[in-house]
Amino acid sequence: MSKNDPLSLLREFTISKKPITLVNASGNLVTELTEASDVVFADDKQTFKFPRDTPTNYRRGASDETYTLETLLFLLQRAHQSVSEYSLEGAQKGIKTVSILDKRLVLDYLTGVTATSANIVYRPSETSKRAADDVVDDTQDEASKKQKTFAPSAHGDESEVLRQIISKERLARTTASVLRGNKSFANIQKLGIDILLKSKFKDEKSSAKRPDARQPAGVPAPSSRLSTTPGTQAPRSSTNSLSQSRSASSSSRIPIIIIPAAVTSMLTMYNIKQFLEDQIYVDGQEIRNQGTAKPSRLVIERRQKPNETHRTPYHVIDSADHMRPEDWDRVVCVFTTGAEWQFKKWKWSKPVELFANVKGFYTKWADEQPKESIKSWNVDVLNLSRHRRHADRATVTDFWDRLHAWCLANKPHLAY
Repeated sequence: MSKNDPLSLLREFTISKKPITLVNASGNLVTELTEASDVVFADDKQTFKFPRDTPTNYRRGASDETYTLETLLFLLQRAHQSVSEYSLEGAQKGIKTVSILDKRLVLDYLTGVTATSANIVYRPSETSKRAADDVVDDTQDEASKKQKTFAPSAHGDESEVLRQIISKERLARTTASVLRGNKSFANIQKLGIDILLKSKFKDEKSSAKRPDARQPAGVPAPSSRLSTTPGTQAPRSSTNSLSQSRSASSSSRIPIIIIPAAVTSMLTMYNIKQFLEDQIYVDGQEIRNQGTAKPSRLVIERRQKPNETHRTPYHVIDSADHMRPEDWDRVVCVFTTGAEWQFKKWKWSKPVELFANVKGFYTKWADEQPKESIKSWNVDVLNLSRHRRHADRATVTDFWDRLHAWCLANKPHLAY
């Protein structure tokens, strides 16, 4: 491993699927990139630590600016997101994102799809390592294009041969050099992020002003029933009606998660709360054998940040039999076992239609293959280790990140 090249380390660890550790200023392990101060690359032989804002050798487009380690690591963590979701989340967390034009090229290089990239800036100490891989910049003048670095030879004949070869060289354009260009589209990316943010705020504002669809026509709003003459006290029933109306309005924005009702499912009403709240997997069959009654509905509370006091509620059910038509708009997530009968009598009974309207997840053991039906459905696979329970936290964090990004893009009016 190169001690001074975080880009090579990041690529090497990504291809070999080695864990990359995040630590804060106190040296404690953290899961969120925004909470980390350093990025640690450690294997059996050596350990290297870099500040998360360390610049790398990967150049941003045609500019002289290079991407930081934080930017590239954030791209790898959000590789599954669309361009809009990725850009919007980066803006909210204050992390610079990879430009739209560079995104696919950077991912291909970091994941090993391509061996090199035209946007990598090699420092002088690295020139000798890639004499055969140099990419000539078309914007250079003719004199600088012909300059080559050759080790001086002790034999005059060899030097003469080299001079003859250089004199007959012709500059060849590659696909990488042609596509590189000399323009920067950073302003377009910033404009796109601004438009997405304005659209989200506009949707939230309109949803807040939207009247309750369950309010019967001709019945005055609860606030109008509170008007009293001076010196009189508002009736207790009117106050209760107002509080009930506010409670109903609040509950109508709580997202719903549906899990399988089958007892053979990895996640059931017995263990889903421990999994999503406590971030640890417990065998639901063991809890069931203890005689614990199965709840019909659960409330899962999630903290957006570890030290945050506010908790966001989610309703979890395993049956849609008692759902009202308007409740389906609050369904944001469905866990499936891969059996199509699970969706019988639902609003969307076909998997293609269902997972076009909600976020789908399929949970399995890491050493098992997914069911054949899952491969054709638009669902994300969550892999759990059979024995490494400390790895559950990373899996649950990944789940919440994906669900939050989906809600942000598809159902911003809900209280997620």
